[in-house]
Amino acid sequence: MTNILSIETSSEACSVALSLDGVIRERFEQAPMRHAELVLPMVESLLAEAGLSLPQLDAIAFGRGPGSFTGLRIGIGVVQGLAWGARLPVVPISSLAAVAQTFFERDRVRGLSQVCVAMDARMQEVYTARFALAPNGLVQPASEEQVCAPESIVFADSDVIGAAGNGFERYESLAHSGAMLEWCEPDCWPHAAAISRLAAGWLEHNTPLPAHEAQPVYIRDKIAEKPS
Repeated sequence: MTNILSIETSSEACSVALSLDGVIRERFEQAPMRHAELVLPMVESLLAEAGLSLPQLDAIAFGRGPGSFTGLRIGIGVVQGLAWGARLPVVPISSLAAVAQTFFERDRVRGLSQVCVAMDARMQEVYTARFALAPNGLVQPASEEQVCAPESIVFADSDVIGAAGNGFERYESLAHSGAMLEWCEPDCWPHAAAISRLAAGWLEHNTPLPAHEAQPVYIRDKIAEKPS
């Protein structure tokens, strides 16, 4: 499969990408609370620019979380609607992996092979996981994804690891840890372009899913109360 539309709405940023035979165009905007306003115009703009309609695509990839409950519901609702309407399958990709992929595609971090991602989960917690860079240039999980207190993330003196995500500037303990590392990129966001690249790799070994299986991964189920 070579023509993939990707949608990522799990964070304060909103982005859509269109990958045609590996050539990726992206619309990206850091716009909290505006995902519902932005995502469909971004899709329409990219398709019009390419002169394509949805049924001409092979699949729709999406950031499945973890991340903002509202953002994920908006994005996945759009994904399901578009996929059902055009009879397209879907590809779920970790939003934390998209942050890690974006990190490794920055020239200044070349030579690094592992990154710790920490994205603000509100309520004094972060969504976090570690990712390693595979020989094919795509990231793969090096730990389980979890939600935890920022101070629970500890780096050993021997760790040769980068740091990515807004958790490293929003929480004092992580900002201190990030300052001790050679590579800390708190302005890394999950990009739909990274979702596209990861989706292409995923499809080499997996079958895409039917539209109704486009579901979010929240990790944290309770949002109405603060953690004890």
